[in-house]
Amino acid sequence: MLNNKYQMPFCGLSLKLYETGKKAPSMEYSASSTKAKFLCSLTKQLYGLSQIMDWYNTAQVQAYVKAGYSLKWGSKVQQAKETKYGADTEQVVTCYMVKPPMQQNVDGFKPISQTVPQYTPQPMTQAQPSAPDHAVPVQNMNDMDDEIPF
Repeated sequence: MLNNKYQMPFCGLSLKLYETGKKAPSMEYSASSTKAKFLCSLTKQLYGLSQIMDWYNTAQVQAYVKAGYSLKWGSKVQQAKETKYGADTEQVVTCYMVKPPMQQNVDGFKPISQTVPQYTPQPMTQAQPSAPDHAVPVQNMNDMDDEIPF
């Protein structure tokens, strides 16, 4: 078991697909769904297609889930260890646990929480009157009308 950059061994469930001899758009690799078994990288135990959730709920895999890992699917084509029916390659499809990378800004801009200044409450001040000290209330509204010269 190889250690990854997070100091936990690789945790995955792999299924081997064998070459069919056909080319795309036909299926180039296949496996029988009744006979094919997934192999756990940690325990080397075999799981059927309907038992993937059983594998996910094992204590070994749940340790990864609690550490923040999530599931990811991947595949690779590799040289076959045994040549079956003249085929020399096989495809390995793997469901494996990965730790999400640290969140970084994608476009080079700062996140909004770092750009927009945070609200800081200001102390209340005494309201100031807007009228000057010598202002007198109007007694007659007719005095308010100005003569407009035409």
